[in-house]
Amino acid sequence: MKIAVTLLVLVCLTQNVLAAEFTLRDGTLSCGGHAVLDRVPSSFTMVKDPTGAGVFLHLAATPAGSLIRSPVGTMPGLRRFTSCHRDEPFWMVPQVGTNLAAVGLETQWLLAETDAGDYVMMVPLMDGPFVFTLSGAAGGLQITGETGDPAVQGRGGVALFVAVGSDPYQMAELGARTVMKHLGTGKLRRDKPTPDFANEFGWCTWDSFYKKVSAEGVRRGLESFKAGGVEPRMLILDDGWQDFKKMPTGEERLVSFNPNQAQFGGDLRPTVRVAKKEFQVRTFLVWHAFIGYWGGVEGAALPGYDVREGHRSFGPAILQMHSNLNSQYWGNAVGVVPPQRIGKFYDDYHQRLQAAGVDGVKVDNQSMIESVAQGLGGRVAMTKAYRAALEKSVARHFDGRLINCMANAMETYYCSPRSTLVRTSIDFWPRRPETHGQHLYCNAQVGLWFGEFMQPDWDMFQSAHAMGSFHAAGRAVSGGPVYVSDTPDAHNFDLLRQLVLSDGSILRADRPGRPTRDCLFADVTRDPVLLKVFNYNRDCAVIGAFNCNYHTAEAERVTITGTVSPADAPELRGEDFVGFVHQADRLWRCGRDDHAALTLAEGEWDVVSFAPIDRGVAVIGLADKLNSTGAIMAKKWQRDGRLAVTLRDGGRFLAWSEKPVEEVFVDGKPVKFSYDPATGRLSAEIPPGGKRQVNMKWRESQ
Repeated sequence: MKIAVTLLVLVCLTQNVLAAEFTLRDGTLSCGGHAVLDRVPSSFTMVKDPTGAGVFLHLAATPAGSLIRSPVGTMPGLRRFTSCHRDEPFWMVPQVGTNLAAVGLETQWLLAETDAGDYVMMVPLMDGPFVFTLSGAAGGLQITGETGDPAVQGRGGVALFVAVGSDPYQMAELGARTVMKHLGTGKLRRDKPTPDFANEFGWCTWDSFYKKVSAEGVRRGLESFKAGGVEPRMLILDDGWQDFKKMPTGEERLVSFNPNQAQFGGDLRPTVRVAKKEFQVRTFLVWHAFIGYWGGVEGAALPGYDVREGHRSFGPAILQMHSNLNSQYWGNAVGVVPPQRIGKFYDDYHQRLQAAGVDGVKVDNQSMIESVAQGLGGRVAMTKAYRAALEKSVARHFDGRLINCMANAMETYYCSPRSTLVRTSIDFWPRRPETHGQHLYCNAQVGLWFGEFMQPDWDMFQSAHAMGSFHAAGRAVSGGPVYVSDTPDAHNFDLLRQLVLSDGSILRADRPGRPTRDCLFADVTRDPVLLKVFNYNRDCAVIGAFNCNYHTAEAERVTITGTVSPADAPELRGEDFVGFVHQADRLWRCGRDDHAALTLAEGEWDVVSFAPIDRGVAVIGLADKLNSTGAIMAKKWQRDGRLAVTLRDGGRFLAWSEKPVEEVFVDGKPVKFSYDPATGRLSAEIPPGGKRQVNMKWRESQ
């Protein structure tokens, strides 16, 4: 197979609009007359983009192969960069630096800042049989394309997307639209529905029981939540329920579509029935692996799917970082369902689960697929076939209820027209204190670019854990689902009530949580810089602030002072706001560019909400929730000068008023309230129990 390499270089964003033109002369790629890349190999030629959005660079590479490499060039005036790269097949991690040589292997997104103050975004892509990634070298950047199958060869394909501009968030949004239009393999997050269960508080059995989960354990866990008055409406039955067998070669393979006999009596229906009838679980999800189980499928036990014997063989960059990954954890041998049979496999499997009352699936170990693609068309074709079959079956049997997991190869993000949720960091580790800051940092950083394609799922956590509130605050601003892995009788219900409403739903922010501009280029796990994650709730903003540093020795621990501002949320409209600091319970008036100091010790956090002032009033919402403004459903001024606020639930209502308030009504009845004329603080305790209508009346017309 021979395919011409095209290096896609698109969208020059100057002053946030498509304006300046790219040129390529004498080895220099320029945008608006300013050099973007120097020392571009002479084998690259420029080709006009027919849409007029930018340009392509075409590379005439020889010889053809299943693994190709080429220099890309150097970046003049580089000040610093941030990036996301795979350090193993399943997950990405952030990487920052000041020299392109420090760009990690398997980099799938890179954002650089130049001495001129502009940003350059570079995103390697996939085309034909190739997946492309960036990496650093002494001479600058290089790009690598691999097919994952020695029999599948070519000269490459459209390999890289580049944008230049002044607003990295707008660059990501516009760039993602361009990339998806070019690829034509999926849809953007905003164009896909989010599964209904993402709005429900959930419980996952993994950290509760690991693979020793049982029907009795599930019941005990649900009874424990019920006793505390905060009950999950979504349940994930994680690994441990399936019927698998350990093979002589060491791997574990799926041998039946039924649950195991020892822990579930060979039948899931009683457990599902108990969860739904006795404990009001609305959505029951079960875990399974992309390839059936960790070691695949045992063909002799599950005939009819043409299972072939394969062996894991990851690409050279992955093995350079983890030399034993072909055999570590699960053994080298794999029982692989070929792509032409995977549709029937998923359909049969999910039909059986649906009949048992299951409502959806969490599908794990997805990036394993690239290691078993030899002789099956290569990793791109293999992954596309598996993803198409999975999404089709999930749509048919579960109305699209799917969590993608261990799936941070770019194929998941770019080849998912039907699914929206993807885990974006390695697991929550209860016993590894050094990982908690990295966990939040990774999820937020991945969300900047990849959140345009999928909704990041920040994973489970444990509410009673020493870092439980740290993780809870992260989930509150993440925009993703909120579910815990509490063990029975180990809960922090006071914390959970700051996340969960009386009907079991959560206050999910509008978009993926992303790092603010002042921490984009910092390694917040090492540098004395707060991680700040911003999000939106209708016309309000919410910002989570975290000290992600960790030192075992007390003498080495650092306290960090940063600032928060309405300007941290670049699309927040207005010029006059009221800010609310959750833990300090502090309310203050501020302008768009005003900054308030925030000081946090290691492992500490806070959440700050900003609400616009309208006619002398700002509504914070429910101050006893971490995402306070997320509780506001609607605000409307009445003809008589009253302000009507619709809330998702009752709780500690908080607002700011420039003028004294005369009366507050809840669902038409007057309630007690307090108003401090010195600070403008208005608060009232509103009984929980569902949607509430609050009306505020002033002594004078507003």
